Amino acid sequence: MGRNARMERMIKLVTRENAIKDLSHGEYCCYCCEPKTSGSCCYENHFVPFQDLYEEDKEAMIEEYLKDN
Repeated sequence: MGRNARMERMIKLVTRENAIKDLSHGEYCCYCCEPKTSGSCCYENHFVPFQDLYEEDKEAMIEEYLKDN
């Protein structure tokens, strides 16, 4: 593995860690994964921290975060 490939891999890892850190500051709906706001998102009222979401939901949120930022 060349130096550029290692640097690129390290940058992706740091960026992923930043995404997880940023997403971990709030609570999310268990059903639609929308952030908790003053209203309800999908007529449910069950919110949990990012860490408690299903792994596939967390991965999707991380990918979306990385795509948008």
